[in-house]
Parts: sequence; C-alpha cells; structure tokens
Amino acid sequence: MTYFTRNQDFPLGIDLSLHNASWDGKRLPDFDQIREHQPKVRFIAMRTGISWGYRDCMFERFFAEASRIGVCRLPYHVVYPRTSPIRQMESFLSILKGVDLEKVRLVLDLELDQGKSRAEITAMVQACLRWLKSSTGRYPILYSRAMWVNEHLAVEDLPRVDWWLAQYIRSYDTPNYTPEYPCPPMLPRGVKTWLIHQTSQRAPAIGGVGHYMDYNRWNGSLAELREYFGETNPLPALCPLDAAPCERAGLKSSCERRAA
Repeated sequence: MTYFTRNQDFPLGIDLSLHNASWDGKRLPDFDQIREHQPKVRFIAMRTGISWGYRDCMFERFFAEASRIGVCRLPYHVVYPRTSPIRQMESFLSILKGVDLEKVRLVLDLELDQGKSRAEITAMVQACLRWLKSSTGRYPILYSRAMWVNEHLAVEDLPRVDWWLAQYIRSYDTPNYTPEYPCPPMLPRGVKTWLIHQTSQRAPAIGGVGHYMDYNRWNGSLAELREYFGETNPLPALCPLDAAPCERAGLKSSCERRAA
C-alpha cells in the first residue's frame, strides 16, 4: 500500500473500539487480514470501557481475535475525572476478568477534564495509578496529548510511567487519508521520552470494516516491543482459517451500559 511512506523504522500498531465494527456488531475487522497485512501489525490496543458504567461491546471479540493472531495487546480504559477513581479501576479489571495480566499491558486514556482543576485531575490519576500498581504489580501506560497533559496534569507529582502520546497532521478532507505524523510526538513538560506515538486517526482501515483507522508506532525495535510484553518465545502457532472468528473465540458480544 503506497500510504506507508513514513515511520517505517517503528513497529506498527492499531487501536480499536466499537467504532471499528459495523453499527449492529455483525461485522468486525477481519483479523486474518490484519495478520497478513504489510507492514505487519505488531500490537493492538482495544478499548475496554469508559468510567465505571460502560463496557465496550466489541472488547471481548477484539481481544480474542488479537490473541489468536499472536499480536501484543493493550487493553485501554477511558477515565472520567469527576468519578471515583477506585470504582473506575475496579470496573476496568472486572472487564479483564480471566485475562492473564502478565501478557498484556494496561492503558489509562486521559483526554477529559470535565471541569476539574489540574490539582483534582492529578490526584485522580495518582489514585488510579496507585490502585492498579497494588492490584497488578505495575503501573499502566498513560495515553494522552502533550497539550492536554501540560494544561491538566502535574507530571512532576506522578510516578515514572510510560507514555502513549497522540499527535497528528491536520486531517485531509473526507474521504482522503491523512498521512502519519512523523515520529517522535511532542512531549509534555516533565516527560523525557515516549513509548507509543499515535500518528494518525485517518489512516486506511486494515481488515475491511470502515474507511479510517488509528495508527500507532512503537519507540524501539520489534525485539524490544516483544520483551516489553514478556514475549520472549517464538510467536504461537495460529488457528486454522476455516472457522468464523466468533466461533473460534467462543465469545458473544456483551454490550452493557449504565449511568457513568
């Protein structure tokens, strides 16, 4: 695909939510196409939910398929500053019940301020980080943008964490694709380096559903990426291609929405 003219030295990843499936949930990206894509998709981030009351109904299916094709996986959860951090983190881990947390890396999505002050948002993030470190043994990755972090977070008051930072080129007119932003992203004040760069939100969709998809790049080699996820062994054998994705996964959609 002629789109891929930038960032070739950085392993490619994508991130998914229910918006990457059809409106009725009957069609989702073809993960066999994702597996065969060139350049290779090496990691996939998948939204688990929002706050404490919303579960992304595609998460279980996406996670099962990403596991089947042997890519590194990053479940991410959107955090509400106005809501109890503990309740939100309990919801996050409840969605991940049964997942081997040693084989994934968790992400907190920080994009909303909801009228809260910088000090209040920083305290909320601190509480989330402490709870997840106590519950899982490690801090999550933080996803955000440099300008948002500079306005809403006191980085100096946070423990040392890894950062997934978004920075794009201004979107081209629909239906054109927007090129990836060249790595590296702009760093927030107090942040020394980046782990993942979300380079485009209007890149060509991989897998046959929808027109656009978010692309991401890993700051390091493929070997370093796999080591980060504890994947020191060869890639696992893949399932046969003769069964439908949901049949192989043995999972059903579990859309569940309550007041957040």
